[in-house]
Amino acid sequence: MVDISGFIDPVEEDADEGAVAEDLVALKACLQALADAIASTNLAVISSNQGDAAGATARVQASVAGLKRFHEAFVVLDRDPGEEVDDEED
Repeated sequence: MVDISGFIDPVEEDADEGAVAEDLVALKACLQALADAIASTNLAVISSNQGDAAGATARVQASVAGLKRFHEAFVVLDRDPGEEVDDEED
């Protein structure tokens, strides 16, 4: 396994380790969610080609759910330094 912690630089010199750890967790969640979405999309195409409409529909729904998880995890990486994370959604 590759250690990517050296590629994620804290924004400030005195940035706490918690922020870096949170970025790594969010990055891992992003990559996992994106991989899940891609796999579900591929399985939806296969199910569709086999004539299994119900299976394709379920896989498309799983793909959308994976993309939503990707977006939620990416928000952590995309926010400005020092910005608070809002745990509640509108």
